[in-house]
Amino acid sequence: MNKRKVVVRRDVVFNETDFGRQSQPLEIESEADTEAQQPPEVSEDSVSETGPQEPPRRSERATKGQPPLQFGFDEYAEFTDMTHVVLHAAIDEPSSIQEALTSKYSEQWKAAVDSEYQSLMENKTWELVELPVDRKAIGCKWVFKVKYGEQGEVERFKGRLVAKGYSQKYGIDYDETFSPVVRFNSIRALLAYAVQKRMLIHQMDVVTAFLNGELEEEIYMQQPEGYVESGNENLVCKLKKSIYGLKQSPRCWNQAFRKLMESLDFKQCQADPRIFIKGSEADKLTIIAVYVDDLIIITSTEEEMNQIKVSLNKHFKMKDMGSLHFCLGVHIKQSEEGLQLCQKRYIEKLLQRYGLQDANAVSTPVDLNVKLVADDGHSKPVDKVRYQSMVGSLLYAAVATRPDISQAVGVLSKFNSAPTEAHLTAAKRVLRYLKGTMNLSLQYKQTENSDIVGFSDADWASDMDNRHSTTGNVFMLAGGAICWLSQKQSAVALSTAESEYIALSSAAQEAVWLRQLFQDIRGDCVAPITPITVMEDNQGTIAMTNNHTHPHKRTKHIDIRYHFVREQVQNGTLLIKYCYTKDNIADLLTKPLARGQFEHLRCQLGMA
Repeated sequence: MNKRKVVVRRDVVFNETDFGRQSQPLEIESEADTEAQQPPEVSEDSVSETGPQEPPRRSERATKGQPPLQFGFDEYAEFTDMTHVVLHAAIDEPSSIQEALTSKYSEQWKAAVDSEYQSLMENKTWELVELPVDRKAIGCKWVFKVKYGEQGEVERFKGRLVAKGYSQKYGIDYDETFSPVVRFNSIRALLAYAVQKRMLIHQMDVVTAFLNGELEEEIYMQQPEGYVESGNENLVCKLKKSIYGLKQSPRCWNQAFRKLMESLDFKQCQADPRIFIKGSEADKLTIIAVYVDDLIIITSTEEEMNQIKVSLNKHFKMKDMGSLHFCLGVHIKQSEEGLQLCQKRYIEKLLQRYGLQDANAVSTPVDLNVKLVADDGHSKPVDKVRYQSMVGSLLYAAVATRPDISQAVGVLSKFNSAPTEAHLTAAKRVLRYLKGTMNLSLQYKQTENSDIVGFSDADWASDMDNRHSTTGNVFMLAGGAICWLSQKQSAVALSTAESEYIALSSAAQEAVWLRQLFQDIRGDCVAPITPITVMEDNQGTIAMTNNHTHPHKRTKHIDIRYHFVREQVQNGTLLIKYCYTKDNIADLLTKPLARGQFEHLRCQLGMA
């Protein structure tokens, strides 16, 4: 019986053009035939007499120095070492004042520290006293940061004195700490409204904002390193102002700014407490949105803009940034046509951080052929911290300017506790999609219809692990999306109509909030606000919202909280209308779509 033998060679050349074609019949040689054809052994002496041997044949395929591709889950699952990359400048930020003053940029760091210390003295932040016997002084340290501009250029060197607030004790050194910031939904709604009404949009920055807050508690702090007063080394700082690092500092600054706004006849918005409004839509409307120390100012005329800037400069040390162009990591471009929001710079940094700057781009954020589950039986676990970091980074883009990836990021977030290679591959696909669409921006422009229009949809039983459905809704103003949501429902729906009804209840909540926001903006206008229209593609769900009689046997089990939408329709707050599924923009926020439909709905979101 002849035995078969496998011959392993390293210098084989594959002709890919012949794959799939068999030009000649295959011949399998037996071991005997192979041995018969082998040449006789050659001694070293005979080799030297016959001359140099020909080098072994090598593959002529051009690899350009790249390693061979590995297909399957490992193609994207391997993580590169995470590094923080500065695109145009690489300046090491010192960790102590000694390191700063002995570094290459010692002059710049020294100037930054002196400027900070001068601000502390001008604001009378503390007074030197002896430490009481029953008290302990908290520490402080200098924190250094390089600020970069929109194009990655070095803008300025910044030094900040920060109290070590982690050593504070509740009930002794602090009490309440909550301080709100303006929501992204509110910012986009205000920008779209300003574009629709052709209003001016500027921004200002409060210099050392927290130093303007008055402390209520008695707190002692050590003197700052490098600025210990000669002859008073044994004294400590009794704080009078809310220095950075204290747990209650944001709250103190919030209270100080609110008092100023009230003295200038501004009213606090009920829908968002960090929006302050003066006047009304019919009479010199001025709006200020506050995110910690960043102010977005919207006025009807240049005169009103100058007046509010002068008033702010009288009370706080301000920096006038001109027209709104960069805020919270988002680039804003204003023009005669409208306004654009883009995060190209942020996406570039993400791609470099996760080693995907040279990856191939894809046309959609989710693969239609892949259904993610918690455990598919063969994917290996990956680093949980790095996976969560990637998903969190994607989430910020989805919340700020990229509703087109909200559904994909929402699905990835479900696996944060135990991610696998399959989940990591899906996360990297979203990054590859962003690589090909980083120039997309969310656009607002003046339109004939100034009303808010919402869209609601649901994907029934889309979660393969617990069969929960996915809610999606989006609200449009000035040709662009101002609010959107993609979220897994908290209860199992027994039918498509039921899942759509639950999703519509969520959309009703957002519509009521938007209605309140624009009522606050309009002020004393007598013209009533028309009902907010929400488009729905399920006739059964629309019938359920209009049914005010005894519940049907197929809907009697629905939780009371979901009937909120029915009440809003009855009160005239909402108007539910039917639309075709292909025109329902919220469909993009509930499930993966084919490229054609995905790009069509993405365009309808106002992204271009």
